Amino acid sequence: MNKSNLTQQPSNDKSDFLAGDVVVFTDPKKPDHLMTVHKVQGDGVLLNGNRSFALAHLIRAATVAEVLAKRRLTAAEQALAEVP
Repeated sequence: MNKSNLTQQPSNDKSDFLAGDVVVFTDPKKPDHLMTVHKVQGDGVLLNGNRSFALAHLIRAATVAEVLAKRRLTAAEQALAEVP
């Protein structure tokens, strides 16, 4: 038991992603649509209701600007989105 009174569950998943996370591919040559993590499996994740699979190192969390745009933004668009 820990301070929050919850038991610690061991996990074999070493991914930074959780079910429900919105992600995009890091490679600009890949599709630019948003995807939702369905389940984490080892070094990969099942996406969009178990219809797609991607290795965890090929995706990243979508930014707020990308979620609003409903697609992955280019590096230039990301830079503009960060300007106050």
